[in-house]
Formats: sequence, C-alpha cells, structure tokens
Amino acid sequence: MQERDIYMNTKNKQGSVLILTYLVVMVLLILGFSFVNRSIVESRIAERQKRGEQAFALAEAGLERALYRLRKDYENDLFAPSWTDGEIDGIDYTLDGGPDTNNFYPLSLGSAVLETGSYSVSLKNTTADDAIWVQSQGTVAEISKTIQAYVIIEDLAPWKNVIFAGVGLSGAVVNGNVDIRGSLLVLGTNLSSTDLAINVSGDGLIGNNYLGIPSAFSSRIPAIPTTIFNGEAVESLGAKLRIKRGKLGLSGSATVGGPDVVGNAYKETVDAVFITDGYGGSQGAESVYSDNGSGNPYDLGNSVQFPSLSAPHDDDPSITYQQFLRNNAYVIEDALELNEIANITPDSNFSYGDVLGSISMDGNGNMTINGVVYIDGGDLNMDKQGSDKTITYSGTGSILVTGNVGINVNLLTPAVANSYPANIMGIMTPQEITFNAPNIDVMGIFYAETKITAEKQTDIAGTIISNYFDMSDQVPSIFQVPATADSLPLGMIAAGKLWVVRVVAWQKL
Repeated sequence: MQERDIYMNTKNKQGSVLILTYLVVMVLLILGFSFVNRSIVESRIAERQKRGEQAFALAEAGLERALYRLRKDYENDLFAPSWTDGEIDGIDYTLDGGPDTNNFYPLSLGSAVLETGSYSVSLKNTTADDAIWVQSQGTVAEISKTIQAYVIIEDLAPWKNVIFAGVGLSGAVVNGNVDIRGSLLVLGTNLSSTDLAINVSGDGLIGNNYLGIPSAFSSRIPAIPTTIFNGEAVESLGAKLRIKRGKLGLSGSATVGGPDVVGNAYKETVDAVFITDGYGGSQGAESVYSDNGSGNPYDLGNSVQFPSLSAPHDDDPSITYQQFLRNNAYVIEDALELNEIANITPDSNFSYGDVLGSISMDGNGNMTINGVVYIDGGDLNMDKQGSDKTITYSGTGSILVTGNVGINVNLLTPAVANSYPANIMGIMTPQEITFNAPNIDVMGIFYAETKITAEKQTDIAGTIISNYFDMSDQVPSIFQVPATADSLPLGMIAAGKLWVVRVVAWQKL
C-alpha cells in the first residue's frame, strides 16, 4: 500500500503541473495578445498624431502662401490697393462668393497638393480695406487641422514715421529731453539688450496728437486724421513705437502717450508699443500709455532695414544709391558755388540748376527748390545771426550733400493753409545734420546716415532719419505730418512703400 500511495501521489502531482502549465501558457498568450494589441493601438495613435502634425504644418504653409499673395496684392497695385476690390494678386474671388464680411469664401491658390497631403485657404473680409480674416486647412488622409488668423497690412516705409533710427551709437539711438509726436521705429542693431535704445528724460514725451504744436506749423500743414476711440471722434497720428533692440528708458516726467481724457478732441494714448528688451530709467513701463499695453515684443522680424546711401540702387545695382543720384541730378562742384551753398542766409542771391534740378535764393529770404540737386565736395549751411532769420521755400526738391548740413534758421513753406507738404524739401547726407539755433521752426524731411543733432529748442515738422539722434536737454519738438510719405520729392532715399503683412491674432480651430 505504501508504494501504491506514493505512485498515486506522484501521478496526481503530474496532473497538477500539466494544468499549471496550461494556465501559464494561457496567461502568456493573453499578455502577448495585450502587448500586440497595445502596440497596434499605440502605432495607430502615433500615426494619427504624425498626420495631425503634418496637417497642421500644411495649414501653416497655406497661411504663409496666403500672406504672400495678400502682400503682393498691395505691392502690385500702385494706385488703390485693397482686399475688398474683388481680386487678390490677380486671383478673381468674386466667382467664389467674395468679398463677404459675414462668411468665409475660398481663395483659389492653384496647386495646393503636396506629397503628404493638401491645404485650402478661405477669406472673410472686414469693413476695412487693409484687414482680413484668413482660414487655412491642412489635410493628411482623414486628418484635418485649421488655423484662423486676423491679418492686417501696413506701409512701414521709413518716411511713415516721425523718427526712423538705425544702428545707434554710444549705447543709445535717441537720447535727450525731447517732445516727439508720431510713430517711431528704432532698429538699434549695434545695441545690446541692456542698452537704452531710447533714453527720454525730463519733460520728454512720445505722443499721438498735435497738442502744443507751434502756430507756424498748424497754419501750414493739414489737420491730422480723426478716429473713433472709446466712442469719441478724436484727432490721432496713429502713433506706434517699435524698438527691435535695446530698452526704452523713461525718467523724470517723460511718458509714452498719456491717460485717456474723456471729452478732449485728441487722442492721448498711443496706438501700440512693441519692445522686445523692455524698459529702463526711473519710470520705465509705468509711464507707458498704449492701447496694447507695454509687454508686446518687436513684431516685424527682419522685414525692415535701415536705408543706406552706399547700398546698391534698385534701378541699377552696379552703382550705389548715392552715385545714382549724382548721375541724375544737377551737380554743384564749382568752388565759388560750393562756398555760396555753404553760407546761405536770407539775404543770399543766386540761381543754380538745369532740367534735372535747381536751387535759388532771391535776396529777400525766398528759396525755390525743384528736382534733385547734388552738392559734391562741400557743406550745406543755412544761418543768420540776430532776427529776421527766416527762409521761405517753394517747390518740391531733394538735396544730397556729401559734407555736413547745418540748419540754423526758420525754414518754412509759404504762410498759407496746406502749403506743406505741397511744397517740400528733402535733405540727405552720409555725414551729419545739426540744428543749432534757439527757437527755430523747420519744415522738411531730413536723412543723415551718421547723426542728427538738435542742440536747442528746435521745432521740426516732418520726418528725420538717422543712425543716431542727439536731442540734448533743451526739449526740441518733432511733429509727424502723415501726408509727407505720399508727397516725397524726387530722389529721396527709401521713397517706395514697404508693405508688411502682420498676423494680429490667430487660433487653432
């Protein structure tokens, strides 16, 4: 019995092992199936995610292509560019239901099929000619992603500002106690992120209106446009401040804009501020009054560059812009004529020129300027000691001076309404322009590639462009005249429009 019991016990154990083996095999099969199924699911999820990312990239590609065609539409229409006129860069969208401010309609961009998928673009107009909604949908297999963007276009040519500043010097670009009215664009290329690109102190102001403008200007220039702000019709220069590199320094009582005051006829706040490197000075961002706040970074990328007289000319890249002007201007290079130009007073009496350009003084404080005049090898100075220091100019002309420029007189257009910029003088130099007389009023546009200095209480109506500005501590004032950019005299550098399309806001639908 003992041996039989041992045998039976062993046999029972062998059966248990077999059952256990079956159980283990079943568990392994279930686990293996689970692993395989999970791998398949994860693979499908990964593939779907991949297709989603590809679809989103295609939607971005469609948006970029639409932005390109929207920009070209303005660049190619020289007379009345608009996104509501029935076509976008030659694409007739009226057959697809546009223009429409209530519904999106397709914009046929031709071939939009790529190796991975395709994209399609739709538009919805706004009540403005220069703002539009764009929807771009990218599709890969069964996956679609859509981007919706609100887009505007701006002409950001240098002469659309009151000050356009370049690389900067001595750790700053605009320095001093200065009253600036209008838009500023500062590149600050040579600055570090800790430098003060604009350092405004004392009673300095970057404003959006003509409050306090000298009567010599207000009686000669057009009224600034009006806009609706907080339910009120107010005068506004549409001022925007942009600094690509460097900080904005505000000290003392200096401000950008001012608090909105109900009931005034003018706009106190500036329209927008875009500064990447932030603020400095004793006040900083606390003294910024802007419709978009003070925390938005520079928004133009590398689309705007400082214009240089030594750069190739668009019409003939084999020569510089300065050489092109010399070839197409009346050139003053005679020693006696150069001496006359370097010592102009209201009493000066001369006449130089031909069909390309001319400049003259009549001995009674009246100047006539037309075409393009090139002063080769000398300076241009307008000066007068004592009173009666006014030169009144008529005509439309530009002057390039290879030397320095000094403006130390009142330089005004005729004393009638809207005489500026119907009459307009533009002065350019690769060197420096200095305004160094107290309480003078100057009308015109001025480009100095090196430096512009205003040492006294000079008032300027127009636009100034330079790599560096020294505004001292005597509170010079500079007032933008919006009509200037559309009235530039022949030969002025950077005279073309610079259309930039900006995405103001976007979302993934």
